[in-house]
Amino acid sequence: MSDFQYYTYAQFDPRSTEEASAHNEQIFADAGERGVWGIEVTIPSLAALCERNIDPQHSGGSSSVTAIELAALFYEPPAGITFATVRPDLDSVGAMAMFEVGHETGGIPTTETVSRVKIVADADKFAKGDWPGPRPLPTVENSYPEGGSAFQLAAIGAAVADFKVPLDERVGMMKHWLLTGEDPPGYRERAENERADLVAALEMGAICITTPGNSIAAVRSTHRAATMLGYLRAPVVVALNPEFRLGGGEPHWKFTVCAYSPKYADINGVLQDLVAREPGWGGSSTIIGSPQGVSSSLTIKEIVSVVEEHLL
Repeated sequence: MSDFQYYTYAQFDPRSTEEASAHNEQIFADAGERGVWGIEVTIPSLAALCERNIDPQHSGGSSSVTAIELAALFYEPPAGITFATVRPDLDSVGAMAMFEVGHETGGIPTTETVSRVKIVADADKFAKGDWPGPRPLPTVENSYPEGGSAFQLAAIGAAVADFKVPLDERVGMMKHWLLTGEDPPGYRERAENERADLVAALEMGAICITTPGNSIAAVRSTHRAATMLGYLRAPVVVALNPEFRLGGGEPHWKFTVCAYSPKYADINGVLQDLVAREPGWGGSSTIIGSPQGVSSSLTIKEIVSVVEEHLL
């Protein structure tokens, strides 16, 4: 945890271990009377300790509103607040950066910044309308078949997900992108290399994509683009990363279940059924995930079976 400019930034450890508890307690202790504001804190016990938890998509709010959009509406939270999240991504880190932007601009961001907020928000909540149908997988000739903002967000997305860089520096890179649209140095090359690795993995059969039903795609992949690959095949995706690492931690099985929009599956119903089998699942009306920081005990077949019962 370190200071960037006007606020302080931290990442909670979602694991149920003594080490994680000590880490999280230290975040609150360091914040002192200034308090901690959560950004997409999906662990109820941690969210309850925060002064606020800006998490409209996962905490009973609206799946059509993102954290970065709410942050853009604030003028200036009290100085010295600690903003903390469980998983740094474009939405959570973007919200932190927008608080910095709000302080700097007096709460009146430029039209260009507002447009970039919308790009991030639309990608985060999959606000793309109806599923466009099956499309080709990435190839050397067409590495971004999903279209939309994928190429535009690839570099900044790689930057905010880079756990080797302190969180405050990632907030700074996100802030610069929101203000200027300029990619952080070196990350465009990294994003293109990641996409090339993805294409190579597809060609070698290292990524498994099946369609157990016309509406569901099951994806087993260690690449961050697993849900994107699934959406190229079906409007509902069950994705397994068998080597997921949270902030560089130990590899474990991590599932993600998502729908292109709420019209394709009752994801809340899926969540209820999965929690009954394995406590710790959480998410929103369009995307949910297995317990954070630990391996899921379920299988793709079991989860697909649950999802099939909630297709719309």
